[in-house]
Amino acid sequence: MIKSNIFFPYEKSACVDLIYALVTNHSIKAKSIVELSLNKFFNRQYSSITRAINGYYCPRKQKEKNEEARKNSRNKINNFLFESATERARDIYPFVIDITGNIKKHSNKSPDRSHIYSGSIAGMSVGHYYSFICLKDTDSWMPPVAIDRIPFGENKMEFSVSQITPILKKLPKDSIGLCIGDSAYSCNKFVQPLYKLEHVVTITRARSNKAIYKKYNDKKEGVGRKRQYGDKSSLNKPDSLPTPDSTEEFEEVLKKGGAQTVRLAVYEGYICRGSKDYKMSDVEINFVKVEILKENGERKYDRDLWIEVIGKKKADISPINVYLYYKGRFDVEHLFKFGKSKLLMDKFESSDPKRDEDFMMFGAIAYHVLCKCSEILKECQIRPWENKEKVDLKSPSTIYRAASFSGIFDNIYQDDLKKRGIPDERNIRKIFAKKENKPIMRKAKDPSKLSIEIKSTFENNTTFSKTSLNVNESLKENFQAICAKKIAEIYAKFQT
Repeated sequence: MIKSNIFFPYEKSACVDLIYALVTNHSIKAKSIVELSLNKFFNRQYSSITRAINGYYCPRKQKEKNEEARKNSRNKINNFLFESATERARDIYPFVIDITGNIKKHSNKSPDRSHIYSGSIAGMSVGHYYSFICLKDTDSWMPPVAIDRIPFGENKMEFSVSQITPILKKLPKDSIGLCIGDSAYSCNKFVQPLYKLEHVVTITRARSNKAIYKKYNDKKEGVGRKRQYGDKSSLNKPDSLPTPDSTEEFEEVLKKGGAQTVRLAVYEGYICRGSKDYKMSDVEINFVKVEILKENGERKYDRDLWIEVIGKKKADISPINVYLYYKGRFDVEHLFKFGKSKLLMDKFESSDPKRDEDFMMFGAIAYHVLCKCSEILKECQIRPWENKEKVDLKSPSTIYRAASFSGIFDNIYQDDLKKRGIPDERNIRKIFAKKENKPIMRKAKDPSKLSIEIKSTFENNTTFSKTSLNVNESLKENFQAICAKKIAEIYAKFQT
């Protein structure tokens, strides 16, 4: 039984029923949130689903929502998710961080929507971005520890740093906290702040065209700024790379029974260019080059995989473990697919982004319940056409299917139902008001700059030339002369 009194101070019975309906959703295969009310564990009317999500942190009679109470309840739930994920003590805690989209292109009343990228299938759409932080557990489980919506206008990497830093500080001091991300998290805004934490190691994929530098040993004495960057190399130019500091090779057995050879080359002690706010001259980075070979010795992929290892305890992570940790990062994509298709994380239809965020949190709790049930459920429903030897009996999809047919939830404690209805003063017909349509948020333009674009067409080719001018108050007098000068420079380029 979920300890609902800890983080569900109100509507706790309906909240618990909703979570168990999500866990056992395979029995009715609900495609929408309202269909969850048909589950045998949800002994209430369908309207109680919305009431449970909207009022789990405040009493039903309260007209105005208390944002402070919601924040406290969410903090308690996040603490529960962290304790549930880190229940097993370990020396290294691998956290995976990634961003996914929640499409809301038909929700015209929803505020703070912007253009998002939601995968290669859906492409560009309109909605909200969510940042997930998960702990890589055994097998393919990826229990979420934090799920937060990224407000429009905030930098994604800076938001991710503020999200994961409190989680990393909760870890034991004698352990190592790994932060694993894809190539988007190799930027200075994410890497440099986490480097300041003593027990944190960041593992990300490096961009293929990244430039790296050897640290320059400047023997200059006296005043003046000392030189920091030495010889330059590019990851996409093998001729510019020096000899690796160490190499390693091992054979990896694939799930389908085949084998491949993994060749690792380690480049230690390199630095990268930083920025004004995020200086990287003191952040030493180890680069691991991964090359995959087939059984016949041929290259499996045209490009090599480059992995960055950053942190003051990076020497404690071997190159093989660096490769395996980053390879396991892809399980977070399976969590997105499983959470959205089975646990309906992105199916809540509301014009309030906070309600969407809360329902995603309910889905995270249901995922943790399934993760704990993987140790209890012994009889999994294997379909007749499935190979019993190759089926992963501990995978999330298998446990999700087995939880619907198992009787482990039949004897859970449930409160007596009380049909209370809606009070007269909260009648929806009296408080109903039509909401205004909210605009789609777009990146704000700098009012002090004027963009000029010239389009030129020659036969079937079209070229665009763009420039921007500073239009401050001091340039009003000679603004026309500056525009004429820029136009002359652009036409001069066309003639050459």
